[in-house]
Amino acid sequence: MNIYDVLNEIIIVKKRGLSSKFYIDEARDKLELEDDKRLFDLLRNISSLGTEISKDGIEFHPYIRWEGHRTFAIEDISEEDYVLLSEVELDKVPSNLRARIADILWTQKKVYKSAEVAAKAYLEVFNKVFSDDDWVGSLDLINRAIYISAQVGKQELYDECCQTIYNHVIRLNGRDEYFLSIHLIEILLQQKFGDMDKILQILNEIVNDDKASEHKIESAYELRIKCLGIKKDRKAVKEANMKLAAYYVETAEKILNNNIQGAMKAEIYFRKAIMIYRNNGEAGKGEEVHRRLVEIQKQIPKLMHVHTTSVDVSKINASIQLFMEGLSFSESIIRFTQLVAFYKKNDVKRQVFEDIAEHPLSHLFGVNIVNESGQTVLTLPPLDIQNPEKDQELLDMHIFHKMLENQTIAGNFMLHYALFRIRELHNFKLEDLDFLVIDNPIIPKGRERIFCSALHMILRGQYYEGIHILAPQVENLFRNIAKVAGGLTVTLENDGTSKEKVLSSIFDLPELMDCYDNDILFLFKGLLNERAGANIRNDVAHGILDEKSASSGACIYFAGAVMRLLTYTSPRCYEIIRNNRELRMNIKLEDDAIEIKQMVESNL
Repeated sequence: MNIYDVLNEIIIVKKRGLSSKFYIDEARDKLELEDDKRLFDLLRNISSLGTEISKDGIEFHPYIRWEGHRTFAIEDISEEDYVLLSEVELDKVPSNLRARIADILWTQKKVYKSAEVAAKAYLEVFNKVFSDDDWVGSLDLINRAIYISAQVGKQELYDECCQTIYNHVIRLNGRDEYFLSIHLIEILLQQKFGDMDKILQILNEIVNDDKASEHKIESAYELRIKCLGIKKDRKAVKEANMKLAAYYVETAEKILNNNIQGAMKAEIYFRKAIMIYRNNGEAGKGEEVHRRLVEIQKQIPKLMHVHTTSVDVSKINASIQLFMEGLSFSESIIRFTQLVAFYKKNDVKRQVFEDIAEHPLSHLFGVNIVNESGQTVLTLPPLDIQNPEKDQELLDMHIFHKMLENQTIAGNFMLHYALFRIRELHNFKLEDLDFLVIDNPIIPKGRERIFCSALHMILRGQYYEGIHILAPQVENLFRNIAKVAGGLTVTLENDGTSKEKVLSSIFDLPELMDCYDNDILFLFKGLLNERAGANIRNDVAHGILDEKSASSGACIYFAGAVMRLLTYTSPRCYEIIRNNRELRMNIKLEDDAIEIKQMVESNL
């Protein structure tokens, strides 16, 4: 048999795509020519590729990646392989394989004649596999056909693809049970194709369907706004926006129940309504809804469940007692700072990746961080499980959040007791902390006493007062380091005035990053200035940090981290450590030093 006979015998056209499993060895053995066998092996490899189709094109990627390994990738195709692919008689191979070969030749080698072949093949496959009951996945095929035909200017083919979608929309008339009509209309509006008045009528049918889900109705409202925008009817667009906002408010009130799920969902709808009112010149209505939202948010903490964990820290306490036995006050402070772990960014990043690997389902959804007033202070979207490093800014947010979890545990269970032990063992005065700050080059000149005052309060257990003083002083410390390193820490405004740069810009100054440990900068950026981290400086600056929060594990860790930072550049600390052999020995706590005894769930 020749290669074409074999391919048509083994390959099934289905919307789930191609598979290397089609290419069984028994089929290969039927081939007589060595060139056919070589082509068979190549087609098996390119059929194993995963694809990701978007409005911007197509991406071919290895189907599986694991521990530094991967399956076949598009970059594995050699120049000889491309020659072999270009010689394939595409009209003789199944349509799904034809689309794959032609698309690879078009995207990777810009073989112009292959573009139209690929688009026609995608449309052919779509028409074969599409059905009202099982359409998920097939829309990518016709989207790709539309994209390619528009890209290469094949107007007749482009119109045929769009008309195919339009015909399905008219036929369904919005009566499908789930989201098929919604997704088909989205394609048409993206292409600005079809009779907009007829599409509006269908969207109205969906909006008025009592059986439709909230999400489907919401999507229909949003598509109405896009449709009216295409018609350039500004007045109708605003009216549609007002109707959508009213729908959000009405739905929010309807789903409010005496449970956390209803309250959280209602909060989202209220927020959406507020944004619509603000963006459409109805600030008064937005403020009215905002007041209602604040009322709801106050109820959220009361509806939430708290997971209470009983923790045995006796091993930690015993170890800390042993570590601090017989030490002077200054030696105890240095020993305390040795308990403060300076987390490295790459180590915490590995923890994030390990969490994803161990609990992939829980990482499919974002995280909402809610304060004690029930207000959402941060929405942390999920990472792409397949490629978590694709969005570096989002990955950094997850690292800050994971680092905060570590800091909170350390502060609550270990550092909290260590501070208690210091207070128990020593009767110390403010000047006893001079060894940390005197002649310390990273402390701005004249700020030694205020650092001592803040640390003295924290060591005395006056966390609320101490953190409020310490946080802005640490900000100024890093500003000073950046300034000494040659960084520009001020901006020049258009009116000629100057003002200090925001703290996040200071941490990102190249001069500071060149001269200082980047892991320490990342750690303090999270502690001081990141909403996904502890965000202590911002909470202090806005008067948000209350007494309870100031004694949290994260704030205690922050204080310990500042003290450890100061020991690095304190000449007197070096002298104390040099004269004490025990302080030069590494501290190692047992892995099971913290033991979780039980977990119960209760209402707040």
